[in-house]
Amino acid sequence: AESLALIDFGLCYNEIAVEDKAVDLYVLERAFLSTHPGSQHIFTKILSEYERVDPKRTKPVLRHLATVQLRGRKKLCFG
Repeated sequence: AESLALIDFGLCYNEIAVEDKAVDLYVLERAFLSTHPGSQHIFTKILSEYERVDPKRTKPVLRHLATVQLRGRKKLCFG
């Protein structure tokens, strides 16, 4: 079976703000989708696995990701 492994190199921080984690996920999403067009379903799976690992800590990040995505879309549309 094929698998995907993500490595987090954020080694210099013990605690990272929800904003920072959400922005990291947004950047990963943009990078992933720009190099793999039509693969939104795969990124959706990545997010569901991310949430599954530790729902208590990841739910706030995923909620904030929606805000970060909206800011990013506005920036892309309106400069």
